Amino acid sequence: MRGPVWGIVTAGIGVLMIGLLVAWGTAYGTWLDEIGPFIDDPGAAPEAPTIILPGLVGLLAVALVVGGAVIAVTTGPEREPRGR
Repeated sequence: MRGPVWGIVTAGIGVLMIGLLVAWGTAYGTWLDEIGPFIDDPGAAPEAPTIILPGLVGLLAVALVVGGAVIAVTTGPEREPRGR
């Protein structure tokens, strides 16, 4: 397994990460909708999570998708060596 196969696998991992981030973001948005009125009161709700870590994971996922696609497109098909 060389070039194109690893590129497609890498891009697939990136797409999976993006899908998981979307699912997490949906849950996070729902949590903010439910707890939103209490955020102004410091004693009523825990601190809201930050977007820094999901943002970094999202950037990594985009890099995996782009890098994997570039590798898959730019490398040629595997060829068997001629052993005569």
